[in-house]
Amino acid sequence: MKTPLLLGAIALSVLPAYAQQNSISPDSVRTIMLQEVAIKTKAHSHQKHLQEFYYANKAATTEELMSRMPEVSFIRRGSYGMEPTIRAFSAGQVSVTLDGMRIQGACTDKMDPATIYIEPLNLQSIEVHTAGGSAMQGAAIGGSLNMKLAEADLSDERRLSGSVSSGFQSAANAMLGSLRLNYATPTWGLRASGTYRKSQNYRNGNGEKVLYSQYEKANYALNGKLLLQPDLVLKADLIFDDGWNIGFPALPMDVGLAKARIGAISLVRENNKKRWRRLETRLYANQVAHYMDDSARPDLPIRMDMPGLSQTAGMFAEGTTSTRSNQQLTLRADASASYLSASMTMYQDGQSPMYMLTWPDNRQLQSGIAAQYNLQAGEKTQLQLNSRVNVSDYAVTTREGRDQLSVFGYTGTQRQFVIPSVSLQASHTVYKKLKALVSAGFNGRTPTASELYGFYLFSQFDGFDYLGNTNLKPEQSIQSEFTLSWQEPRVRVQATAYTSRVQNYIVGTFDPSLSAMTAGAHGVKVYENTPYALLAGAEASVVYNITGYTQLVSILKYNYGRNTNGEPLPMMPPLRNVTSLRKYFGDNLWVQGETEITAAQNRNSERFREQPTEGFMLWHLRAGYQQETEKKVWQLNTGIENIFDVLYREHLDWGQIARPGRNMFLQVSMGF
Repeated sequence: MKTPLLLGAIALSVLPAYAQQNSISPDSVRTIMLQEVAIKTKAHSHQKHLQEFYYANKAATTEELMSRMPEVSFIRRGSYGMEPTIRAFSAGQVSVTLDGMRIQGACTDKMDPATIYIEPLNLQSIEVHTAGGSAMQGAAIGGSLNMKLAEADLSDERRLSGSVSSGFQSAANAMLGSLRLNYATPTWGLRASGTYRKSQNYRNGNGEKVLYSQYEKANYALNGKLLLQPDLVLKADLIFDDGWNIGFPALPMDVGLAKARIGAISLVRENNKKRWRRLETRLYANQVAHYMDDSARPDLPIRMDMPGLSQTAGMFAEGTTSTRSNQQLTLRADASASYLSASMTMYQDGQSPMYMLTWPDNRQLQSGIAAQYNLQAGEKTQLQLNSRVNVSDYAVTTREGRDQLSVFGYTGTQRQFVIPSVSLQASHTVYKKLKALVSAGFNGRTPTASELYGFYLFSQFDGFDYLGNTNLKPEQSIQSEFTLSWQEPRVRVQATAYTSRVQNYIVGTFDPSLSAMTAGAHGVKVYENTPYALLAGAEASVVYNITGYTQLVSILKYNYGRNTNGEPLPMMPPLRNVTSLRKYFGDNLWVQGETEITAAQNRNSERFREQPTEGFMLWHLRAGYQQETEKKVWQLNTGIENIFDVLYREHLDWGQIARPGRNMFLQVSMGF
């Protein structure tokens, strides 16, 4: 393992898969531009190579695509519903939005992040902001992840286009089918897509089936676009996502049904000749319903149902103006209202059902004003200033919920938080092809509904019941980041180091005076503020076009965290390297070999009963063939992942559950 790691360390950087389109903005946002099945270009451009690195497996889920980004990792409790983290920040510490829209999960166990309700087929791009650049999206200390929706096309002539795709993966006998249609006219367009996935229990590297790892889902998306004026567009989006029979092998419960309904309407004006070059206003609403139960688990003394519901409505208005040729200002105002509720009913033979609220009915009213100012301060220097003021008001909305929390002395259940944030980035061309970026910022985030109002939420990770605390203070973070990049026509090398000191760090603390409610739980933890925590890390990568038809991509990332007492923070991903070498044979055929190497993680949190993780090395082989006719594009993608059937798990995987063993996949697509 030492040789590949050494090679990766020499050659690596944060992959900006697609540079931010604003020419005077520092390169601080990473974006995956998702390609449609109908790829009609044969040019092996730098951008196209990067897209293909992320999208090497056309059957990949949204989570699998994002996990290849240097900043992003996932907490895995099952094959479905993986929780995204950015540089080891998770949950309420990061802002996850869909095209700028807030979506609140409805599961108290974080089994339904917003990323599961979106398929790659209905996405245009995935953006990850760090270094304080997330202020435009919301109040967060760990950055932001924004998934931009694909839009309908317009055309000078009426035409119908689309794609159809079908695939299979052997490790879980998984099937995938998708369809995309776009009808375009000069003044309006309509885009519809649908994706169906069914995955059975997968097989690990020992050839053993991992029970309760199956899932089934269907996703439907509709986008309409109407050209009101040459520079004015009305757009509407509608997404339906349904998942059922979803297993979670690392948890004591599964999900019978998870569904989301997402709708939005927006008005966009773009005109470079006007003072405000771009203006957008959007109204949106969404509802997420999540039903956990343990009906599929055998021989349980107590059965439980845990339904949850989330409803959010909101709006935002955003505008970009250029007062001078070297300056650009973007302003944004947003507001939303979210309503959450979750309960648990326990059934035991011979006794009446027992009922309690795990999330007492509560609402959050959020509003914020943000600004981003870009300045081209000379030929070699760029500056970016991000700022935001966010106001959040939390309250328990029912007497039943307030009475339940009063058992622990929590009488003031209504809280208001004012969160300011500001960051400054400076980018400077040091010498010809060498560029440096430095940033510093102050950010904050409000406690989550679970941290404020959670009522005996059992965590399988450490085996404790958790209680919320209405007296929590918001977390505050002082962050800094430094990046060096070297770019030539054939090679780009970049390295980043970052650190964040989080004041009032929120963590569950054991309270021996309280008795656990969950059978077998080790006790009860109450969310409290601790003085501080330190998170730091580094990312590096290289993109090297060795020849016009051979490309090397390699990324390396490392995360470190400790609390006030110097103890390791839990869920810190160890050193990880992914290296791929792709060879094109003409314009139609390509073959890609890939290694995935992760070091052991022995810095474990004893307080959270965290277990060490062994290092591993995986080998993958992928290939693709494309054939164009006059009106159609045919694609065949195939490969073998984990060729040597290695038994392994990632450090962020709960429950010591091994990941899939050898997996052969086949994907056939036709675009027209």
